[in-house]
Amino acid sequence: MTGEWLAPELEIDHWDRDKLNNRWENLRAVTRAQNGRNLRLRMDSTSGVKGVSREKGSGKWHAKIWMDGKQHHLGSYFTVEEAAAAYKEASLRLHGEFSTFTSPVT
Repeated sequence: MTGEWLAPELEIDHWDRDKLNNRWENLRAVTRAQNGRNLRLRMDSTSGVKGVSREKGSGKWHAKIWMDGKQHHLGSYFTVEEAAAAYKEASLRLHGEFSTFTSPVT
């Protein structure tokens, strides 16, 4: 629609993660890695929080995040809220504008 070709290594990302929201201000050209950083919570999540799972042995909540193909362990916590806060902080720091916690589109 703009008359410009998208580079083959780029994809179209939806800021708000709503694939049906194709307003111009919601779309941006990104790499595959950038596009993967703001994925929604997986359907099979047992914690209900992205990046957080429960450790079977200790029962503690474990937070982890992926960046550039590497998994970063953020620690073990007594509550899911503490683990979620650790994930959110790491996501904003590591993923920046591609974090699931940023979206200029309302």
